[in-house]
Amino acid sequence: MIRHFIVTSFKHFKKNLSFSLINLFGLATAMAVCLMILLYVYRELSFDRFHADAENICRIAINVDIQGDILYEPFSSAPMGPDLLEAFPEVTNVVRLSGRQEANVWQNDRFTTFNKSHYADSTFFDIFSFELLRGNPSRALAEPYSLVITESTAQMLFPDQDPMGQLVRLDDDRRMYTITGIAADCPPNSHLQFDLLRSFTTLVEHRHQYMNTWDGGISYYTYLVISGETDMDALYEKTEALAYEKVNYQFEGMGIKMSLEFFPITSIRLRSPFSSEMEEANTYWKVWLFSLVALFVLFIAGFNYVNLCIAKSGKRAREIGMRKVLGAHKPALRRQFYLETLFITGLSFLAALLLVEFFMPLFNNMLNTNLHLFSLPWWVFLAAMILFVGFFGLLASLYPAWYMASFQPVRILKGEFWSKPGRFQPRNLLLLTQFIISMALIVCTLVVYLQVNYFQFKDRGFRQENIMAVRAFTQEDAELFRQSMATYPWVERQSIATSFPGGTSYMEGIIPEDADPGFMSHRIWVDHQYANTLELKLKEGRFFERDDGLEETNALVNETLVKRSGWTEPLGKTIDRAGTTYTVIGVLDDYFFQSLHYDVEPLLVNVLGNRPSYMSHPFWILIAYEGVERADVLLTVQKEWNDLFPGNTLSHVFIPELLELQYVTEVSFGKLFLAFTLLAIIIAMLGVLGLSSFAAQQRQKETGIRKVLGASTFGILYRSSAEFLKWVALASIMALPLAYWYMERWLAGFAYSIGFPFWTLAVAMTSMIIIAIMVVASQSLKAARTNPAEVLKTE
Repeated sequence: MIRHFIVTSFKHFKKNLSFSLINLFGLATAMAVCLMILLYVYRELSFDRFHADAENICRIAINVDIQGDILYEPFSSAPMGPDLLEAFPEVTNVVRLSGRQEANVWQNDRFTTFNKSHYADSTFFDIFSFELLRGNPSRALAEPYSLVITESTAQMLFPDQDPMGQLVRLDDDRRMYTITGIAADCPPNSHLQFDLLRSFTTLVEHRHQYMNTWDGGISYYTYLVISGETDMDALYEKTEALAYEKVNYQFEGMGIKMSLEFFPITSIRLRSPFSSEMEEANTYWKVWLFSLVALFVLFIAGFNYVNLCIAKSGKRAREIGMRKVLGAHKPALRRQFYLETLFITGLSFLAALLLVEFFMPLFNNMLNTNLHLFSLPWWVFLAAMILFVGFFGLLASLYPAWYMASFQPVRILKGEFWSKPGRFQPRNLLLLTQFIISMALIVCTLVVYLQVNYFQFKDRGFRQENIMAVRAFTQEDAELFRQSMATYPWVERQSIATSFPGGTSYMEGIIPEDADPGFMSHRIWVDHQYANTLELKLKEGRFFERDDGLEETNALVNETLVKRSGWTEPLGKTIDRAGTTYTVIGVLDDYFFQSLHYDVEPLLVNVLGNRPSYMSHPFWILIAYEGVERADVLLTVQKEWNDLFPGNTLSHVFIPELLELQYVTEVSFGKLFLAFTLLAIIIAMLGVLGLSSFAAQQRQKETGIRKVLGASTFGILYRSSAEFLKWVALASIMALPLAYWYMERWLAGFAYSIGFPFWTLAVAMTSMIIIAIMVVASQSLKAARTNPAEVLKTE
């Protein structure tokens, strides 16, 4: 019996090849989209769960409340972790990491640059389950100037040698580092990625400032292992007491309070609220959106299959009628339709696997991932196959099977098996759902595109094109290099500063006049050419005019700092920082020195001569150029650097490239979302095509009579389109408010957003009307052009 069903299904597939291929394309495409999204979602949900003690690992985050002004960051000072380990038995281990840095490894007067370098405590491999292939996990990072490199790094540096015990020089440090361990490459589902690790004790030797105080040098990532039986509420209470003892006693009565929070490592990738993560984070909204798209595409494909089956039911009606006359029962007919659907969904799943393999490189490129089809565990893959082929196939076949098995033989053989036009049918509900999903996706796609476009092209308040930053470790080196570059005619302007837009900046507590106790502010040190080089705009006052020391007690501030201070006349106001008083001589228009993802924060600008001696931030030479290619600029800069500082590494960045990298995730996501939306709409319109074909068959005789009575082709097209347009109108009433509600919430996650563009609702509805009319008209036109005599000759 089963063999008979299978043979019949195959014959039906061949007999209606074009119809079968349309169904196959729709289902295979939907399954391929769902499989790719499943790969991505599974990867995101698995982040950092490979660590043996993942559920008990937390990262310290500081929460500083300054009279309601909250500073919430994932950083901690150097002693916080060890102090917690010593004070509380609930904390069983701790590891500190520096922020991710660039490192240059010198060999034979040449260097190789690695972008993922950290200083790490010796407990790194005790807490994290990164595999150490060679070396002692507990001792590899114990001694100063110890170095652990990954397997890929070892292959790059020592392709024909044993790396263990080798001595290398890093950056411009004259001390040699000893390679004490080889680690396996980091798993892709880890928020910690590294090429090499330096021992934290090396950093302690280099920096004596702030290594023992809670309120300074807050720039480290500190991870704790907390006992699984710990009462977290009780631990927070004890932590509050320790924070008071270490730092908060200084600010008692001043409205300032620092508290510690413990952020689970398994939540960092999906739900981190911080702007200072080492890798992409807060991907929850992306996982949610992609999951919705996957469900929508799958539902649309299922509805499409049902509608196409119903559309072709006329061709199978007499077959079903004859089967019933010859004794076939409804259960047997339904089993036949179930197996036909399983046959189609099985073929579609195989085709979907091929599509995934073909399009996976493009998908990986857009999302900056390295996924592959069989990276899923076997049980997830098996569950997906059962879901798509079995469960989904069963659901998709239910309505066609019951609908066609219920045909009455007498009415079928008389050609009267269809229900009356205009009567509400389940297929109309499916059509309505397809229109709702399609319109909602159009609105979402437009909003995502506009927000991404806003990021890319918004005026950030400073010069963005043709500007390069070169790093120097001393002010004298920076000045020497600036003088050497000034001889080139294409160099328009130059400046020396401790930071630049898109780069890192230093935050300090300041006390503006009349704003006691103060707040946290970004702080940079610049020369008098900084504003001119970056083409910053001045709201009032003046820029720095000289670098001879006479401006050292003056300061520039941005508009946000003025507002936060409550000043109405900022010029002449004073700002106190660590006992030194600065006078405000100018107010800069707010410019986006950070990503547009975040609000503009207060900024204090001082001249270079006032830079504290304990600051370890490097100096940057900003070069604004014109009339020369970027590659030629880099070659010239490299030559001048090598001539002036032989044996030292050149570290540089082109600011336009850096700004583009800030939004590359949103750009890629927008493109991918657009692609999935277009596929969903195409699949949905195949269903509309099927239903319009079905409707045209139902009205063949009516159309023939109308033509005999003088109806025009346009009139017939209008009547056939009107029925579908009422579903578009009804769908818009449901879809557009839902799309508005969801995208309003999505846009609220950005500090600077376009605001919901209401015109996208009209565009979505108009687009759907035009697409629906085109699809419906393509089928109705055939019926309208048919010779009435051919339709009515049997009457």
